[in-house]
Amino acid sequence: MNSGFQIDTEINRRQTLKQTKQAALIALQEYDTDWSSIHFIQISEHVTFRIAAEGEQFLLRIHPAGKPREETISELEWLAALRGKGLIVPEGVPNRDGFLVTDAATRVGPSYTTLLRWVEGEILDREALTEEAFRRIGAMMANLHEASADFIPSAGFARPSWGSQSFQRDWAHLQLHYSHFITDADFELYSMAAAQVADRLRMLTSHERNYGMIHADLHRGNIVIRDDQPYPIDFGRCGFGYHLYDMAQSIMGLHPPQRALFLEGYERIRTMDDDAIPILESFFIMAIIEAYSFHAENPLETEGLMEEQPYAQAILKAYLNGEPFLFQPLEVT
Repeated sequence: MNSGFQIDTEINRRQTLKQTKQAALIALQEYDTDWSSIHFIQISEHVTFRIAAEGEQFLLRIHPAGKPREETISELEWLAALRGKGLIVPEGVPNRDGFLVTDAATRVGPSYTTLLRWVEGEILDREALTEEAFRRIGAMMANLHEASADFIPSAGFARPSWGSQSFQRDWAHLQLHYSHFITDADFELYSMAAAQVADRLRMLTSHERNYGMIHADLHRGNIVIRDDQPYPIDFGRCGFGYHLYDMAQSIMGLHPPQRALFLEGYERIRTMDDDAIPILESFFIMAIIEAYSFHAENPLETEGLMEEQPYAQAILKAYLNGEPFLFQPLEVT
């Protein structure tokens, strides 16, 4: 889906990078940071740069103008609340005028920036993580959910909600663009699975023990490890949602045994309900559909998405047949 930046071709991607780096250099003049180097990280929802200064590092984000500022300010409010609970998460840095958001114009139009203190650690390959590491990651998520239980947002707090409505938007978008990487015959399984997920979502009832502010994108790439402890980063997708949806997003990229370890760690902090696994399976399918919807229009992703389809089809078949699939390998044909 549209990130707000032109990255549909390699030429546009390079041009966007050039323009946003110019904006980054201008924006850095508004902060009291004696920086020495700037390194591009990636283009996604926003364009990110790693800023090195004497004794510390920062993350500079260039946000497209279409991203509501209220949502970005609310993200930083949530991060401050988590830090107030003693959790180590990124911290917003105000500019010289005391604001957390700084205007930054580029040739492609207006945008704005935010600066955050860097959370030190390494992003490790899942094969390099120990069994205990996966348990600690699960416990880390449980601590985030505990912190959301008594969070009282400010009057102007604005973050997205991840549930029935967001799923219907993503499903509608995938229906328009699936043909880039899914055959019509294979898409029938997606249609049946989407209907089953929608039915499950309609039956859920939210309360403070199963719903609240969530990270919503805590995959391995958004976790850094330092001294064998995991720390969450990149809260750009945070919002309101079910805790089990948050967990589904995290375990989607893990091997089945690693998912089981994650849940073991989670239950060190928070006990899961008896019916949690069937609901988690539905959120897992929801997360898959969301991911394919997001990448469907990007031609640079098409080949990889096509390669994933045999495994995706195996998961969809198991889900529709009522067969467990989260914690055991599936036969892919």
